[in-house]
Amino acid sequence: FLRTEQEQQLERHLGDPAKRAQIHVAAWMLGTWHLGHGFVQVMNGNGRGFDEARIGQSLRRCSLLLRHTHHQPVRRASNPKQAFSVMQGALTALLGLALADPGAEALYDILLAQPDSTFGETDHLPLFVRELLRVRAGDRPNVASRLGPYEEVFRHWTGDQRLLAQHLAAALDVHLQQVRGAGSTFEDPPCRLYPTEVLAVRNVRKWLSLPTPKVEHPLMFTNLVTMLPDAAWPAHDIVQKLERTLRTR
Repeated sequence: FLRTEQEQQLERHLGDPAKRAQIHVAAWMLGTWHLGHGFVQVMNGNGRGFDEARIGQSLRRCSLLLRHTHHQPVRRASNPKQAFSVMQGALTALLGLALADPGAEALYDILLAQPDSTFGETDHLPLFVRELLRVRAGDRPNVASRLGPYEEVFRHWTGDQRLLAQHLAAALDVHLQQVRGAGSTFEDPPCRLYPTEVLAVRNVRKWLSLPTPKVEHPLMFTNLVTMLPDAAWPAHDIVQKLERTLRTR
């Protein structure tokens, strides 16, 4: 169901304005399948699974960008409804940073533009992602208690790298605590064992020509971290069609 039927939905309805909602959902569900299936292959020692996972990331990123493009917020609303949930955006952006998604810049721009009022009191991870994107863009992060367990990562962004490593490990402890139960931050199957936060931080620091200390945590010693994907981002027919649709908007 997650693969075959969603592929059929996309092939059948892509380009039909009356089927936009179905396209958004099908791209997200198919992407989730490819992400999860690809990561399982990597965990089993097959590094080619990264290509499938990156295809899944592309599909989910396209799903959110299409929702944003097709979304028409209510005019003059004090707090207009967003095209997708802050958690969907945060996890997709984190995966984009962790996997070095070359097509995610438009999504990053959307998240960077989100005002503080978008985030609830428990939206620690989405706030962390927005501030991480701000740092990547060359701005200073807004370090506040609303970041929850991620506050100390930014407080120790510079200085003693051992402390930064300790707080990144603590963030992964929180990660493991939040993989079970409806509504948990990391209940999304592809994200459960993938240390997106640390890999995203590592790639942002690399982007800024900063070193990243070694993080001692069980999640950092699985094949998802110790094996590396090929340099080239994989192409996929359905992704290319979705991206063409986005370019025509």
